[in-house]
Amino acid sequence: MVWLGLAAAGLSITFVGMLRGLVGGLVLRYSFFYAYLLSTFVGNALVVIFWSLHSASIDRWYWVLQFLTLLIGCGIILEIFRHALSPYGGAEKFATAVGLVTLGGVFCFAFLYRVLAPPSSQALFELERNVRTVQAILLFGILAVVSYYGIPLGKNLKGLIVGYGLYIVTSLAALAIRAYAGPRFNATWNVVQPLSFVVSLGIWLVAFWSYHPNPAPDPGIPLEDDYEALAKRTRRALAELTRGVRP
Repeated sequence: MVWLGLAAAGLSITFVGMLRGLVGGLVLRYSFFYAYLLSTFVGNALVVIFWSLHSASIDRWYWVLQFLTLLIGCGIILEIFRHALSPYGGAEKFATAVGLVTLGGVFCFAFLYRVLAPPSSQALFELERNVRTVQAILLFGILAVVSYYGIPLGKNLKGLIVGYGLYIVTSLAALAIRAYAGPRFNATWNVVQPLSFVVSLGIWLVAFWSYHPNPAPDPGIPLEDDYEALAKRTRRALAELTRGVRP
């Protein structure tokens, strides 16, 4: 099976990447990222084991593991926020809070939908599509901020963004095609998604072979000043709104 070969390749690259992270001391610096790598390594290993023992049960376990890695993968977005905006404390806290609230809202809605709506084989596909969409919006948002203010990024962070961005875009495209084509796209899906992930793993392996900190930002970048101005305007607007609705 093609997906089995891709799973084996992914396991090998992930293992080497985690080993290099331990040797190079990157695990503590990029804790969310390596937690994600560990979760995907365990998940792929279990899928291969389940398939070897009893292939009929693989679909159920695959989606359980897929949901868990999808949840943990949200930490990569927070990792990008943390490292890209670390010199700007206020902006970093704001971006992290927005990311947590948005992603938390998606998962809560998906949980309630799953409980209240009739069971559907499309539910997990829809959940992944919604989460990937939110991740893409947050990722492009931080890239817009980085580009607009000229915030310098190191090799590690660039590789993290490129690898995860590629995986998100590929997954969204495959999910959109599957929504149109239906189950007949499953065979292609079982190749496209693991293949894109193996490519992302290759990018990460190169980018995280050793530690490369972000260059020191230009002290003249006005990001924190702009954030403080925005925060003041928001507090002022909320105060006026509160006075307006007070009986």
